[in-house]
Amino acid sequence: MRKRMIFFFIAAIAALTLCSCGKNGMTGEFAGLKEAAESKSGVIYRTTYFELNRGKDGFPYPEKNADGAVRYVYENDEGEKAPLTDYAFADARDSYYVDENKYLAPATEDGKSWGYVLLDKSGDGGYSWDIEPIYENAEMFCEQLAAVKIDGKYGAINENGDLVLPAIYDSMKFRSFGLMPASLDGEWYFLDAGGDRLFGPFEDAESFDYGFAAVKRDGKWGFIDKSGVDATAFVYDEVYSVEDDGSAWVRVGKKWRQVQVRTTEG
Repeated sequence: MRKRMIFFFIAAIAALTLCSCGKNGMTGEFAGLKEAAESKSGVIYRTTYFELNRGKDGFPYPEKNADGAVRYVYENDEGEKAPLTDYAFADARDSYYVDENKYLAPATEDGKSWGYVLLDKSGDGGYSWDIEPIYENAEMFCEQLAAVKIDGKYGAINENGDLVLPAIYDSMKFRSFGLMPASLDGEWYFLDAGGDRLFGPFEDAESFDYGFAAVKRDGKWGFIDKSGVDATAFVYDEVYSVEDDGSAWVRVGKKWRQVQVRTTEG
C-alpha cells in the first residue's frame, strides 16, 4: 500500500510539471510573453522586459480592441485600468516618462507614418503630436534616445526630435546602460551617445537588460556584461534577455530552459 501511494504521489507531481511546462521546457507564461514581445515592434526584440513591466508605475501603454485599433490606457491610483485616449491609432508602442504626468510614445494613425504623441494624465487625457509622424518606423524612447527609420535606414532622435545619430543603420534597438545596439552591413555593434562603436562586431545583438546583453557570435548566442566581457559560454541557439532575478531563457536544439546569468545580489 505504501509503495502504491508513493507511486501515485510521484505521478501526480509529474502531471503537474507537464501542465506548467511543455515538452520543450517552455512554460506557458514564457510562451505568452515571448509571443507578445515578438509581435510588439518593427524591430525584433528578444526581451520580455516591457511585457513584464507593462502598466507598472502608471506608465500609459497601448491596448488593442477586437478590430485591431489601439488606444492608450494606464493604471490609476486605485489600480484600475483607465483609458487615456480613444481608439485613435492603427498601432502604438509603450510610453516614456518626460515630465510630471506627461509621457512620450511612438504611434501611427494610418499604419504607415510614425511619430511621437505626448500623453497627458493631468487633465482630461488625450494626446497631441509632439514629434510629427514623418517616420517609416519609430521605436520606444529609452535613456533620452529612440530609433527611427528614414528612407529605409535607422538613426536615433532625442526628445526634441533632433537626429543625433545618422540614419545609416540597417536596424537599431533601444538604448540602455548608455549603449545602443545597431547593425551596419550585416554586423551589430553597441554605440555610445556619440555614435562610437564600443563593442562588436556581432552577428546579432540585444539591448542590455539588468546589466547583461545577449549577443550572437560564430552562429551561437551568449551574454556579455556592460564592460563587453563574456558572461556565459556561446552555446545557445536562441536566447531571451536577462530578467530581474538574473535568469534568462535559452534554447539548445528544441529544448528551452532557464539559466542563471548572475545572482540577484550580483
